[in-house]
Amino acid sequence: MGDDSEWMKLPTEEKCTHKVWKARVAGYEEAGKLFQRIDDEKSPEFNKYAGLMKKFVTDSNAVAQEKALDAVLHFLENAHVAARTTADVVAGVVSKCLNASKTKTKEKGMEIIMMYIEIEKPDVVQEQLLAGLENKQPKVVVGCIQALTIALRDFGSKTIQIKPCLKVLPKLLEDRDKNVREETKQFIIELYRWIGGALKPQMSHFKPVQVQELEAEFERLPNEKPVQTRFMRSQQDLKAKIEEQQAAAASGEASGGDGAAETEEIDPFDLIEAVDILAKLPKDFFDQIEAKKWQERKEALDALQKLTDSPKIENGDFGNVIRALLKVISKDTNVMLVALAGKCLTGIAKGLRKKFQPYAHQCVSAIIEKFKEKKVAVVTSLREAIDASFVGTSLDQIMEDCVTALENKNPSIRAETAQFLARCFAKSTVATLPKKLLKGYCSSLLKSINDTTPDVREASFQALGTAMRVVSEKNIAPFLNDVDTLKMQKIQECCQNAVLLNARGEPRQGGGGAAAAPAPKKNEPKPVTRPPAKPTARAKPAAKGGPPGKKKVGGDKGKGKKGGAAKEEPTESILADEVVEEKAAAALPADVISGLSNSNWKLRLAAMETFSQNVKGMSKEEIQTQVFVRTLTKKPGLKDTNFQVLKLKLELVGYLGQNSAFTKTSAEFCLSDIVDKVGDVKNGSIAQEALSCIAEATSLQFVSSEVIRCAFEQKNPKNQSESMVWLTQAVRDFGFKVNIKPMIENIKKALAATNPAVRGAAIGLLGTVHLYMGPQLRMFFEDEKAALLQQIDAEFEKNKDQKPPAPTRGIVALEEEDEEENGGDGGGGAAEEVNVQDLMPRNDISEKITEELLAEMADKNWKVRAEALQKVIAILNEAKFITSSIGELASALKTRLSDANKILVNNTIGICLTLATAMGPHCKHHIKNIGPGLISCMADGKPQVRAATVNALNAWVDQCTLTPLVESEAIFDGLKTENPNLRTELLNWLVEKLPTHRVLPTELKMCVPVVLACLEDRNADVRKKAQESLVPFMIHTGYDSFFKATSKLKPASKDQIVKIIEAARANLPAKAPKGKKASAPAAAAPPSASSRFDEPEEPAKPAKAEPKSKVVKGKGAKAPASSGKKKEEEETGPPITLTVPKEQRFKDEKNMKVLKWNFLEVRGEYVEQLRTQMEKNFSKSTMDQLFHNDFKFHIKAIQVFIKCLDTHTEETVGNLDLILKWITLRFYDTNPSMLNKALEFLEKLFSMLADSDYHLADIEAISFIPYLVLKVGESKDNVRREVRKIFKLICKVYPASKMFSHLIDGLKSKNSKQRAECLEELGSLIESYGITICQPSPAHALKIIAQQISDRDTSVRNAALNTVLTAHTILGEGLYKYIGHLAEKDQSLLEERIKRSAKTRPPPKQEERPKTAPLTQKTMSQPNIPRANSAMQKSSSSNSVKREFALDIDTEPTNSYDMPQLIQHDLDDIYEPVKLPKIKARPPSPSMKLLNSNDAAATIGFVISQITSPDITTCIQALVQVDEVLKDEERAEIMAGHVDQLLLTLSMQFKMVYSTHMGDEDTPKDDVVRLYRCLLGTLLAILQTQRLAKKAGKDILKDVVNSLITILLDSRLMELEEGPQVVRSVNVTVVKIVEKTDHTSITGALIRLLQDCVSSETCTSKFLDLIMKCLWKMIRMLPDIINDLNVDRILMDCHLFLRAFPSSSWKDKGSDLPLRTIKTILHSLARLKGHKILYHTGMIESSENSEVEAYLQKVLKNDVAATNAKNDELNDNREKTPKSSTKTKRFSKTTHDMLAEIFKKIGAKENTKEGLNDLYDFKRKYPDADLEPFLKKSSQFFQNYIERGLRGIEEERMGSSGESGIIPVLMSSTSSSSSGPSGGSGEEKEDPNYFRERLKMLRVKCGLDHNKEAGDPDPSDTDGIELLGSTEEIDEATSLDDDKQQENIDPEPPQPTNPAVSVDVSDLKMRLERIKKLANKS
Repeated sequence: MGDDSEWMKLPTEEKCTHKVWKARVAGYEEAGKLFQRIDDEKSPEFNKYAGLMKKFVTDSNAVAQEKALDAVLHFLENAHVAARTTADVVAGVVSKCLNASKTKTKEKGMEIIMMYIEIEKPDVVQEQLLAGLENKQPKVVVGCIQALTIALRDFGSKTIQIKPCLKVLPKLLEDRDKNVREETKQFIIELYRWIGGALKPQMSHFKPVQVQELEAEFERLPNEKPVQTRFMRSQQDLKAKIEEQQAAAASGEASGGDGAAETEEIDPFDLIEAVDILAKLPKDFFDQIEAKKWQERKEALDALQKLTDSPKIENGDFGNVIRALLKVISKDTNVMLVALAGKCLTGIAKGLRKKFQPYAHQCVSAIIEKFKEKKVAVVTSLREAIDASFVGTSLDQIMEDCVTALENKNPSIRAETAQFLARCFAKSTVATLPKKLLKGYCSSLLKSINDTTPDVREASFQALGTAMRVVSEKNIAPFLNDVDTLKMQKIQECCQNAVLLNARGEPRQGGGGAAAAPAPKKNEPKPVTRPPAKPTARAKPAAKGGPPGKKKVGGDKGKGKKGGAAKEEPTESILADEVVEEKAAAALPADVISGLSNSNWKLRLAAMETFSQNVKGMSKEEIQTQVFVRTLTKKPGLKDTNFQVLKLKLELVGYLGQNSAFTKTSAEFCLSDIVDKVGDVKNGSIAQEALSCIAEATSLQFVSSEVIRCAFEQKNPKNQSESMVWLTQAVRDFGFKVNIKPMIENIKKALAATNPAVRGAAIGLLGTVHLYMGPQLRMFFEDEKAALLQQIDAEFEKNKDQKPPAPTRGIVALEEEDEEENGGDGGGGAAEEVNVQDLMPRNDISEKITEELLAEMADKNWKVRAEALQKVIAILNEAKFITSSIGELASALKTRLSDANKILVNNTIGICLTLATAMGPHCKHHIKNIGPGLISCMADGKPQVRAATVNALNAWVDQCTLTPLVESEAIFDGLKTENPNLRTELLNWLVEKLPTHRVLPTELKMCVPVVLACLEDRNADVRKKAQESLVPFMIHTGYDSFFKATSKLKPASKDQIVKIIEAARANLPAKAPKGKKASAPAAAAPPSASSRFDEPEEPAKPAKAEPKSKVVKGKGAKAPASSGKKKEEEETGPPITLTVPKEQRFKDEKNMKVLKWNFLEVRGEYVEQLRTQMEKNFSKSTMDQLFHNDFKFHIKAIQVFIKCLDTHTEETVGNLDLILKWITLRFYDTNPSMLNKALEFLEKLFSMLADSDYHLADIEAISFIPYLVLKVGESKDNVRREVRKIFKLICKVYPASKMFSHLIDGLKSKNSKQRAECLEELGSLIESYGITICQPSPAHALKIIAQQISDRDTSVRNAALNTVLTAHTILGEGLYKYIGHLAEKDQSLLEERIKRSAKTRPPPKQEERPKTAPLTQKTMSQPNIPRANSAMQKSSSSNSVKREFALDIDTEPTNSYDMPQLIQHDLDDIYEPVKLPKIKARPPSPSMKLLNSNDAAATIGFVISQITSPDITTCIQALVQVDEVLKDEERAEIMAGHVDQLLLTLSMQFKMVYSTHMGDEDTPKDDVVRLYRCLLGTLLAILQTQRLAKKAGKDILKDVVNSLITILLDSRLMELEEGPQVVRSVNVTVVKIVEKTDHTSITGALIRLLQDCVSSETCTSKFLDLIMKCLWKMIRMLPDIINDLNVDRILMDCHLFLRAFPSSSWKDKGSDLPLRTIKTILHSLARLKGHKILYHTGMIESSENSEVEAYLQKVLKNDVAATNAKNDELNDNREKTPKSSTKTKRFSKTTHDMLAEIFKKIGAKENTKEGLNDLYDFKRKYPDADLEPFLKKSSQFFQNYIERGLRGIEEERMGSSGESGIIPVLMSSTSSSSSGPSGGSGEEKEDPNYFRERLKMLRVKCGLDHNKEAGDPDPSDTDGIELLGSTEEIDEATSLDDDKQQENIDPEPPQPTNPAVSVDVSDLKMRLERIKKLANKS
């Protein structure tokens, strides 16, 4: 008993973990009761036990385990945190409960599993159960199978995933244990109940006996469909629905049975595992299928057919396979192979289904042509193939091919095509067979029903009959007018016999066609419709303007009232002119009205005085504002020339503004005229006062925008300046209540004005705006000139430390009420919420956060990590303001915050600080990653690091509050860490933050025990800070939380701690009194006034009631109100909440738990579903308005939404999907007022979304955009105009490419206005984003658009022509290739429009370019263009539209680029001795057509950025464009400012190819080689242009050389067929870089690269050797380039190397060759410069202590004299050597000719081997002959090549003896020359290599080059132009990777290289002439 008494005193959680089982039993019982008592599911008590749940279920004692399971069930029913424990607890149940001997334990374990499914964790549960099937204990396996069976039976196949279960069935059926097998059979039977026949294909892996048993069981099953009986918490709506259906069925009514119907939607195809047949294809498949022997071809097809028998095929690149099969079908003469290929094609199409779409159209075209075959087996195979292919295409796409085939001469083709169409029609619906397509098909089929061949006629009748069955006789009748009676009867007979099929090929229910849509059921709820009612003037929507709720209300509508009615601004409709005259005549004397327009000013003055007196004598209700204002503005109106009359008129307008219900409608009639008089000398001040009065009546936001707009439209500088002056004063009077973005744009216009008064007024306005926005305002004007910025700064300085004045004008009373209702923030003008962050354009840096960068940040080498962090800093500094899309950067930074290197930690903290500033409010998405990492940095021992951490954390919390840190338990985890520094800093920081923070989540209570523990910490600072933090914590958690927590303290310390918290309790701030408005300090600390934890006696309210209680508490009402008043306040709580997140709704829709939002007409179930979803997140009053039958309530609901855009932005975004769906329902209503209000709301909504950088989800877009597209066909112009505006706004939050697809779908509409508007918008998108916007492909989209040219409606035709014309401006004549064949009439219309536009298009006006680049140019300069801004506002209907791409790079006509053919070329230009012929290429891409315009820089930057594209085709196209520019020296100058950018992008692409494409198995290696060649070609083209090559910077060259040498050492290249050639090309390029670039830069780059190699642990020796060889080459070049070198920089680089690796450090290293290389550079420089070298050490700090200077002194002291003497001797020898050699080594003429012929053979590619054999024989015959005269002009590489070839021949003839003395060294050195191999661009006029390359290309075009390798690209292919030179040209340069390269460092200058073989140019010309004659003959 003593033991019992001990554990009985323990707390419950300790009992639950006690070693005595009785104690645990008691603990479990207490815990279960506790769980049942707690009402709040988020109570912290649950958190204590969450980690113990697994121990509960795995208790070793059976009795205790049973009690524990009861407690766990109670926990799951009541705890919100239960879902977190799913994996652990279910795993424990599987291992310890399912195999229990006690039945109750097993049942309770099973119930726990079901409960976890019920609380939304079916995936985790299923994963654990499937894992349990691998358990060795049969009982566990049986239990898991039973659990799966029960879960499937109760929750259904939509909750339990079927596919993962199918994989384990065969293994379970083979289990040794009988119980396992039996339970598996029961599970399979349950599966069959839910998925039916879809299971049978999966049973093919079972034994036949098992299959028979199961099928017998299947037959015994009842026919009733299974219904879900248990539901997850999110499925309560479905539960109610199914219960209603069951009740209806029980009462005898017919039930639709949606719940049961869901089981029919499972497709067996989805359950099948896809087979990757591409990976299993024989390696020689493509060789075999093109073999000459048909047996080999058949063997290849047989192998493929076996693979295509797979029912489901993995998607991949089937392009090559399909082309091979189509080639067999089209061209193979063996009909058996044709049939076999057809079967293969059928298998692939069926296995891919919709994924076969890219190949479907070409397959249909090829098969139709092959229908001429007569063999039945072949035709049958082709029918199956074309039917399978049709699944991936549509009737629209194949229309052209089918219509052409119906007119084919071969009757078999006609008949089979008609039969094919009949089968296609049988699978179609009314939607997929619209009238437009029907007309086209019917016209062709009507011709074929009169065909002479019976089969053709029968098939045509069948096709027409099937089409009639689909669309009904009524719809097809207009196209059958000319059919006689007999034929019509035949068609009708075929219609009756036609069987329509569904998507699976099964007959449809109920026939099909027009009757396919089921009639609405009687009990089905009708769509929401508006009851007939008479509209009144009051019910009309508000006019557009400022934010609602801030307007003055007309009349005496209760001033003290709150609610929507009190805040509605007065509205009125525009009266007709007759009505105005009638009402004016009734209200004013006739002489007044006539006198106002009298020409005599005195009479006008008298009339005006009378008018004023009459109006001022009226009451507010009697004044007809619009009538009087319009009467005043009648001619001469406010433009009266007499200042006295004008004064009275302006004063009257001001009076009306102050004393009548002045609306925006009235204001619009007079504002423009008043602005025209603002600058008037006499009446300007009165006009300004009138504007202020109108602003009081409407809003300053509305008036200010109109005033500034009118002022800048009038272009009167006086009016402009005075308007700005008025706005300056108005902002001070009214407060900052203006549209900020337009204001800033107008200020920028004013600052650019030429008039100084306008500029001065703008600067004055900026000073006022600065009062409200602060110093961040300057960011918007950083691009202005320095002088102007100085004036702006001076104006800002005047207002320094001033506060904005309190507003003195405006709707003051209404504002006060608004403040009370919104919580009463208090304050005057300073209370305006202007967030400059929301105004700045943000950049998306996600593309720059590459995987390579993230890998570098995680690299083992700290230097690499440091460089990566610097890159991140550079990215952030460049972008300034960024979106929240930063990829995985946040996670990477979190890792670096715990880096062992403290310097990197400090850098990372700085990055985090920058990141918070750059992202602004959007950083809330990442604080849960960054926040814990920063908190952990507070534990650092260095105060500087901790201080930086606090600054960074402050920046993050300022942007997104403490809430995310509390919710993620980051603060709790930080305080829990026992580190004194961390606890001290964190508590100190919380002391500052907590008191002024709003209400925090309940998770903060978890910190209470830890804070109490800190009060007992050993560290005095921690104890002190913990004591200081008690009051801030209590403000949020309440005193009781601390007091309860003390019960768990030790008795020794409890009393002392209680005293401390009691003392803290006394310091708690008092609650704010409810009778008065809270003052500013009280408002800053709302938690103290409304703590959620100070009322422990009252039961906690449900979570749903929380928002209302918060709102009521936060209001601060003036006095206690009546019960009716309280009820009204309760109902006016927040209209929108976030109770159910939209992610859950997305998941439900994705899992098909709710109806997909897709309908043609509104049905009751959609309305009911939306109502059910919205009830959870919208207040009751809002729901009543949303779903009311009266449209007036809908308008009120929309007004509520508009207000929520400002007040509840986050909630609006969180419920965006529901709001958009509700708007789509309103689109089906007919009331124009409501529609206009909805469009106004949508415009503001999408503007807000775009400003907040929101990205529209696909589900949101799909459920809204198609219905918005319907409204663009509205009959009213204003509606169509507003919808087009919304389209453009949507493109800012949703990819324009996807928007394009929706608009293309809109062309299917029967509404001609809709089609026309969609075409206009499509043209606008193409104009703004380019031709790549077309989806799914430009060809497909343009063909659809071009088909609209034949439309009968004129507006549609014009819109289609304009859109195609827009595409023509981009594609040029290539457009016709995209749009395909057009009718003759349509073709002529298009050509006429193109000609007309070419004449009317104005030339570019270069002189009008603004000083600062417009927005579109800035956008073009970005690498990625997410959206077009100003360009999107252009209309594509304009024929004279000015586009960026409308300018051409050259003035030559575009038709000169049409399909170049050799036989059409004039080759005479080859004979021109001076000018080289131009190599014909494809026309420049439109992206580069701006080079002659002022937009060249922006365009070049854009094109260069495309080089880094991961898409190979895009990259090559960009390279081609750049290459086009580099070919012409004049145009190449444009690239001068972009060299570094271009080289950097080339280097990046080299790295991408090396790291990504080379390792990607899906990327064809031919494309990789092609890309390598293009990159190297462009790089060589830059190097050939001397001026461009010299502009490359050192760092860029270092990066380029690094990339190239990495590629050079890539062993994977050698495995490719053309890999060696690429390696040689890289060799050449590196040599060219060394020779052609700035010698100082390349030398410094190589030295830096050498230093990096030495310091790197991963650098290979081969890489290091190649870098040193480059430096050796530079050393040999030093004597020739010494005058061009910046020796100071070279010495500085050497100094840095020696400082990092001094001579003393090389003793322990294996090789000191790098050190010797650097010293050789110094040695060579000292020899060349002498003692002057010491004058070049100025860049080295403390050069006297530098190792460089010491070494130079040593060299100068010892070797300079000797070296100079040696140089003199060498120079003398060089002068003598050529003469002597010329005299002694002369050949005879015969010998000379013989050698020349031999070297010609070696130079020819096909005769190289023969030439080497001849040269070997020559050397044997003349062993003393010197070949120097023939080899002195060739490169070292060519000499080595000949030498290796001769050695090889010698070994072949004489055996591998290892002796090579017979062949002496051919040539050790060549005579020096001052020019390189090319000699510069000016010396290449007679270069034979050019003509050799030209000859090679012409030979290939003529088909004469039979030795061309299969892998070589076709030079005539216009899709990709070979940018590299010939192989011979590559061989001319010195090879870096030559094995014979000398290893020692030779300080002598290198021997330059020249062409390998001196070939006579005349010989090449003769060969070209022969080719030309041959071409002319053919």
